[in-house]
Amino acid sequence: MLVKDFFQTLSNHPGKELQFEYRKNQFVPPAYHITEVKNVHIESVDCGGRPSEEFLTIVQLWIDGIEQSDRNMLTEKAQKIFNLVDAKKPIRSGTQILFEWGDKETPVSNYAIDRIEEQEDRLVVKLSVPPTACKPRLELLQAHPEAANTSCCA
Repeated sequence: MLVKDFFQTLSNHPGKELQFEYRKNQFVPPAYHITEVKNVHIESVDCGGRPSEEFLTIVQLWIDGIEQSDRNMLTEKAQKIFNLVDAKKPIRSGTQILFEWGDKETPVSNYAIDRIEEQEDRLVVKLSVPPTACKPRLELLQAHPEAANTSCCA
């Protein structure tokens, strides 16, 4: 999901709790904080030798383990944090948004949004860890689906 689409969803649902489900029935605890918003620039070279670059926005979620709450952050508070960040370091609205989460039991990972489920009093952001991919192979399969048994870097 792009940053602008996520922000628009927040705007469309004022007064709702913002809940993050990072695995089926596993939720970031309600006392979470948005502790950092990262503008990330990635420069890479794939296994086919082709250079590329991309920009991402990574939102870090954190729990201190001491603070307790039975209520998640409201959409307005999240928007306030994003507006504060954007005023200091502009957020690229056309980039993919990821959420960084981990605690004592869950290794830190960057999660993509699968979908956002609207409930009566909350938005449940359904997350998943995107798999790694071979870009040349993905492009080959898009152009030639019959090449499914071809080696990645052939």
